[in-house]
Amino acid sequence: QQMRDFDRAAVEEYGIPSIVLMENAALRVVEFLEAKFAPLSNKKIVILCGKGNNGGDGLAIARHLLRVAGRLVVVHPDPQTLQGDAATQWHIIHGVEPGAGEFCVEWIDWSQLDLELSLPENPTPEDFAALEQSDFSALATHFADSDVVVDALLGTGLEGELRSPYSSLISTMQSSLNIVSVDISSGISADSGQDLMPPEGRIIGSRYSVTFANPKRGLFLRDGLILSGELWIGEIGSRTGQMARTKTGVETVDAWNAKFLAMRYLKRPLDAHKGDAGRALIIGGSFGMSGAVALAARAALGSGCGLCIAALPEKILPTFAASILEATSHPLPCDERGRLLESAADALPELWEGVQVVALGPGIGRADETFALVRRIARECPTPLIIDADALHALPAIADEVKNRAGETILTPHPGEMGVLLGVSAREVNENRFEIAQQCAQKYGAIVVLKGARSLVATPDGRVFVNLSGNAGMATGGSGDVLTGTIAGLLAQMKHPEDATKLGVYLHGFAGDLAFEEKGNGLVAGDIAAHLGRALVKIPQREVEKINGRLRRLM
Repeated sequence: QQMRDFDRAAVEEYGIPSIVLMENAALRVVEFLEAKFAPLSNKKIVILCGKGNNGGDGLAIARHLLRVAGRLVVVHPDPQTLQGDAATQWHIIHGVEPGAGEFCVEWIDWSQLDLELSLPENPTPEDFAALEQSDFSALATHFADSDVVVDALLGTGLEGELRSPYSSLISTMQSSLNIVSVDISSGISADSGQDLMPPEGRIIGSRYSVTFANPKRGLFLRDGLILSGELWIGEIGSRTGQMARTKTGVETVDAWNAKFLAMRYLKRPLDAHKGDAGRALIIGGSFGMSGAVALAARAALGSGCGLCIAALPEKILPTFAASILEATSHPLPCDERGRLLESAADALPELWEGVQVVALGPGIGRADETFALVRRIARECPTPLIIDADALHALPAIADEVKNRAGETILTPHPGEMGVLLGVSAREVNENRFEIAQQCAQKYGAIVVLKGARSLVATPDGRVFVNLSGNAGMATGGSGDVLTGTIAGLLAQMKHPEDATKLGVYLHGFAGDLAFEEKGNGLVAGDIAAHLGRALVKIPQREVEKINGRLRRLM
């Protein structure tokens, strides 16, 4: 809806004709096709067009491909149903005179096709023969034989469950492995990310999506996140400053943002010593969970923190000390099962007095005494405090006290933990990630990292940042502990909680991307921590992949 308002403002307030925006959108897709699938002269390209502006984009794309594509098939609606700019594009393309050596476009009116034929429960040879001769099979063959399918069927205005012929067209289109969607994959809600196809109708998603002006929330949510493929964003001629006037409350954390933050905060003078690089205190651990504290400590040091102190149950201190040589440690009282006691809080003031950040929660467990300790730390700790893992379960009972803490608070829940913080299900969290992250940030007066694919960073004033680094291989035990340590290590140096959190989330994901290049889905959390140093070196060198300066990959 925000992007629709943005487009309307471009036309009504800035005087940019809508047909110009459509033409520029088509050119961005053509540029993308030429860059990714060149040469196009030996390619069969099928363009699936709908009735609205997305279909108008498809018709404009077809016109620009007339003289460059080897074979062009345009699957279109009844021309009499086209209106506005889409109708204009139809008339323009049909007024183009064929040039020397130019082929004739094959036009298929999908409104005239019978796409309802399906096999019965116990098909006979005659049923199979009928299917092979059906419009459905013929159209599927076109898609399957293509080198590229341009999906311009449905755009960002979609609402409600899809029915035939749209669901049938999308199902048929999926016989291609190279689907390039215009703005968003057909059938996906641009607001919620929900797939509006019938449950059995979707097999695969797009390989690429070329969206315009700015990304849409639905590209980062639910089915949209999974089905959109590699995301590219194209400039379509909107005037400089227009988006600044359109307050969406959402920004991305990408390579450019991370580069700026790293270069601004992380430079050191030649005579720097370890104290200048900051001190972090990590509190956590229990029997069987000393590794969580070790991972957090490794990440804090790996992100450049000068000193890291781990305060943990005295019974697991030897295990921790053997696993990491560079961090110092401090024993805390615990019960016979290695769980921290509330009395451990008595020893903490002398530890947090000399640090810039405290990270609480990795491996801490859920004992009543431990929860009492967590609540006491939340009340008494004067420094910026990162709370993660099981420690988050102790917070709902003291939400107002957390909100009124003297120091900054950063919460890093996964969807299940977010559900505990707000009293909702993990499913509800995943279905409303932006709104849920905002609610949590406001309820606890905290900067909140909602972890997951495209992690979100929400601030108490309602802003949300979408992180663009990371990969599915990072879905492994201990990854969250590494994130906690990464943010702690950066905050110890940067002393700016919001910027440290945004950079920490990006750096963590980027380190995971580097580890994934080497180990794929076999990477473990320690690999992410081990790549933090390399990621810090490469962030200032990282460039966003671009095509002709007007089309860039979202990274």
